[in-house]
Amino acid sequence: MKMLFLTERFPPSEGGSRVYYYNLCANYRDGEVVVLTKHVDGCAEFDRHAPFKILRRGKPILNWKIKQLPKLLPQFAWTVAVMLKERVDVVHCGDFFPGGIIGLLVKKLLRKPYVYYVHGEGYSWFNQFRFQPKIRRMILRNADRIVAACSYAEEGVRRDLNGYHDRIVRINPGVDYGRFDPGWKDEALLKELGLENKKVILTVGRLVDRKGQDTVIKSMPRILAEVPDAIYVIGGRGLHEEKLRSLAAEMKVEHAVKFLGFMPNDRLPALYSICDLFVMVNRDTTEQGPEGFGMVFTEASAAGKPVIGGKSGGNIDSIVDGFTGYRVDPLDTGEIASKITTVLRDDVLRRNLGRNGREWVVQNFNWREKAQQIETLNRDILNTAGRVRHAMGGD
Repeated sequence: MKMLFLTERFPPSEGGSRVYYYNLCANYRDGEVVVLTKHVDGCAEFDRHAPFKILRRGKPILNWKIKQLPKLLPQFAWTVAVMLKERVDVVHCGDFFPGGIIGLLVKKLLRKPYVYYVHGEGYSWFNQFRFQPKIRRMILRNADRIVAACSYAEEGVRRDLNGYHDRIVRINPGVDYGRFDPGWKDEALLKELGLENKKVILTVGRLVDRKGQDTVIKSMPRILAEVPDAIYVIGGRGLHEEKLRSLAAEMKVEHAVKFLGFMPNDRLPALYSICDLFVMVNRDTTEQGPEGFGMVFTEASAAGKPVIGGKSGGNIDSIVDGFTGYRVDPLDTGEIASKITTVLRDDVLRRNLGRNGREWVVQNFNWREKAQQIETLNRDILNTAGRVRHAMGGD
């Protein structure tokens, strides 16, 4: 069986959905995978080491508008040419545009089945635009299967479809937990960053409102009153860095907030190792929507760290409240400060939450098992299509 994966979002560009798609493809064993995606910086070197074929053309289109529809035609033609050459059995579409629309066209014109992926952040964003909800529902209703990356996305699809629920499959992202050692602390990095003898609160993520770095900064005065040696370390880059730096100065906590800038993926195990607590009090925003699954939470748990997230979006699947960490009101600085100080001041609680998180991740978030769910899904689709052809008198 040959699977074509069509997406604008793929490594080496950053983002949770990129990691999700790559690992599903890399762990797929039931036949071959071909990925159609776009050129990004560093992709030539990345593609040379990938365990499957990656074809790229053009630059990503990440913010779709109706006026961009003409760009769909060459993308569709390229997709069809690759499908015919590679003898593709099923198409997986990782994006609304152009992937989802191309999947719909491929099914209508070539009678090839397609699978459509949804993440939690898409729903609020989609509803800002006039035609997109209608087109999205058309894509969803015609998809042979819909893969929801988290329960929040699954609930959104169920509301949207008002039927077809047997086509929805929830497949949470996995974790490469072998990369993370709960018993290790990178003392050299701790010293390099000047964090010895500090209680390190860590956030890793883009510097945007949805990630909630600003709310943690606003909580820091209360945290420092209880835990004077606490420091908030922010890994990531984004348009809001200056805004966050100004906020830290305004709150008079700039001495206890450290910006690291972009952290490459291979540095994340070391970064998680030096923190005492991972925090991302994510929230829903009009411009960006809510957070999806929140892979950073399960990565931190794999490293044996307690986690705190906002009660928003899909992290109900990546945090077990009271067992691996806590979910808090993302706008309540009092609650945020209280939970952070409670965890930082209680060594036994911190160890227990971290140990629970590691065990839970190992038991539930194996990438190979996630890819096996895709294999089963593909087989079911093709078996169903075969039965339909037979019933209609086909071959």
